[in-house]
Amino acid sequence: MPEMQHIDHDRLYTDLQYRYDYVSGFIGFTKRDQDLIKQSGSVVAGLVPTIVDAVYDKLAKYDITWGHFAQDQEGLKIKDNKSRNVADVTMKSEVITFRKTMLAKYLKKLVTAEWNLSYLKYLDWVGHIHTTTPLKKSTINVEYIHCNALFGYVAAVVVGALQKSTEWDDETRDDIVNAYNKFFWVQNDLFAKYYVKDRVLSDKEKVAVAKEKEMQVEEVRRELRSESMLNAAAGVGAGAVLGAIAYKYLGSK
Repeated sequence: MPEMQHIDHDRLYTDLQYRYDYVSGFIGFTKRDQDLIKQSGSVVAGLVPTIVDAVYDKLAKYDITWGHFAQDQEGLKIKDNKSRNVADVTMKSEVITFRKTMLAKYLKKLVTAEWNLSYLKYLDWVGHIHTTTPLKKSTINVEYIHCNALFGYVAAVVVGALQKSTEWDDETRDDIVNAYNKFFWVQNDLFAKYYVKDRVLSDKEKVAVAKEKEMQVEEVRRELRSESMLNAAAGVGAGAVLGAIAYKYLGSK
């Protein structure tokens, strides 16, 4: 038998880094997987616009998922009351443009970010903003069944695109696909932690976790605001190039 490692049960629910280390270690998501995801950046960056469109085309197929876009979002308050009617939310609505931009940022950060505590807090924030908590500026609450279904779809779209790439030999491509599969399970856990009540925190732990979460949320918001300013200054000239690359790997659908 292998040597048994002790896992502190309580820390899994109060210490983000500790939770990540346990889940990623169990799954086998390693530094090499992180490097492989970065290695795929030249291909994935070009696929982002097409992946984002595919995701929102899928969400628009169901009223139960599309209905969430008739509500205030984290970082966006709906000003036009008409837009609160789900039937009036279109692909050109401000809220959809906003959400598409956020998903594009997420995918680009995945292939460029350094895997440190700051990035881990960002991944945790992505799960946090989809649930109802006192620390959020919006009251949107996307039920876990929809988050889980969407993860499955996003994983299928990304993996399908990677498998069509001719940038790598077969072994490297298989390793990259495997790295993405592991990553999506790691991210899925950082959603599930806000939905699945495995353990009830003590009052003392609730205060400590809430304080840490408040600082974490503000840190991520500052980082996103900073990135938005840099992106605006950088211009939009790369759009045509990225679109051409996306067409090459995903086709015109």
